[in-house]
Order: sequence, then structure tokens, then C-alpha cells
Amino acid sequence: MTYIFVMDKPLLDQAALQDFNRLVSARRSVRSFEPGQPIPKEALKKIADAGRWAPSGANSQPWEICVVEESQRVRDVASLMANQADRLNEHCKGFPHVHKKHWVHDSVALMVVFVDARWADTYPTAFEPELDATEYQENRWNILLVSVGAAIQNIQLATTAAGLSSAWLSGGGEPQTAQDLRELLGFPSTHTPYGIVPIGWPRRRAESRWRRPIEEVIHWNEATTDNLRSREDIDHYIEKERRHSIYKDAQSRDRHLSETTPVDGEIDLVDDGS
Repeated sequence: MTYIFVMDKPLLDQAALQDFNRLVSARRSVRSFEPGQPIPKEALKKIADAGRWAPSGANSQPWEICVVEESQRVRDVASLMANQADRLNEHCKGFPHVHKKHWVHDSVALMVVFVDARWADTYPTAFEPELDATEYQENRWNILLVSVGAAIQNIQLATTAAGLSSAWLSGGGEPQTAQDLRELLGFPSTHTPYGIVPIGWPRRRAESRWRRPIEEVIHWNEATTDNLRSREDIDHYIEKERRHSIYKDAQSRDRHLSETTPVDGEIDLVDDGS
């Protein structure tokens, strides 16, 4: 972190902030990789180290980062994720390209973030059981998941900084996939792979992605009620917008929504994600 001091008073480093925002906005959850040369272990170690520096509740650091970079082991993990994707495609609607997770086989490496949920016991616990059950028990789980999310985000940003592409696969939290990954990678039943981050060389420059305008997202000092989305907005997103917001660039999504009678055609085979 860079600090600028003038007369012993720190000043905002606007240039560093702008550079960071540029990096953040360049990150994509990419669903297409170009086969390429291996990534040096030292670079992978630095990417994992970014995850290590994420904030966590009670500084518990509940994660274990398994870096999978041997070619056969990458293919083994990719096959498990393809199986998970096929099950999801069969049983859940609204994710038309989920079965195409076979692209994970083009990963150069994967980072599987295992979490030991017992570390949630280090978060606030009330002395009175009834109060704990109503006020703190669920929040301990929330703290655990937020901590893991921070670590995975750091890994993805470090991957972007290195000129590589990544995605965030959350299917490891499903019981069957979690068990398969534990058996393959040798982790005990206490650990759940909540995040799988395939890393590879970008097939093409990542396309623009739709984001809500900052004026709609930010609330200064109190809620801007006109910006809060309703249940109807969520239902409309699920029925009309979701697959295009996931799989299409921002311009294609806008064209889809502006059509008088939108047609849900097949999504591009090569798609760069949100």
C-alpha cells in the first residue's frame, strides 16, 4: 500500500486508487481458455499468497488453498467439475451453458479453496444458549462465508494482475462434488471446497460486462429507496435477463432487452463471464 505524506499528514493516493479500480474492472469470470505454457510455481504461489492476505473473522484464516498444477491432476479436477455441471444442467433451469464446464480442462492450474467450518467457533458466541441461537449462531456462518469470499476475490484479482484469466466455480459446496474433491485431493471430511478457481490463458480479450450504474448502487448516508430492487425486479431478472447478463457482453444484453419481442436464442459457444 502506498501512502503520501505532506507535512506529516497523509493524503489520498488518487492515482493508486484509479489503477486499482482499473484492475478490478478488468476482472472477468472467464468460461473459455486458450491452452498455453505452464505457469511457474512461483507465480502461482504469489497468486495464492494474495488469498492468504484476505481479511477473515477473528483473523481465523479458515481456508486451505490447494494449488493444482500437475497436468493429470488438473484434468482429474476438471472432470469432477464437468460431472457437477452436468448434474446441475439436468436438475436446475436458467443456466444454459453450465454443461459446458468441460472448458475447465483447458486450465493451466486450479486453486481449490477448502474451508474448515469448525473455525466458525472462534466468532462471537453468547453465554446464553437461547440468545446465541437467535442472534449469533447464523451470523457465525455468515462471517465464515464472507471470509472465504474475500480470499477467493483476492485470488481472482491477483490472477488478473498477472495477465491471466480465471473463474469462480462454487459447485464444490454441493455434497457430492465436495466428497469427490476431498477424495481426489486427500482432504478430510471437516473441509469443504467452497471455491474452485480455474486459471488459464485468455482466449480473447474479455468483453464488457453489464453492471448496475454506480448511481443506482451507492446510498449516501441512508437508503435511496427508489434504487432498491423489488421482488418483481428479481423475478424479471430470472425470467428475462439472467442468462444474457451471465453469458453475453453488455451491448448484446442491451440489444436483447430493447427488442420488442426478445428471442432467447442459443448463447455463444465461447463466452466470457461476469
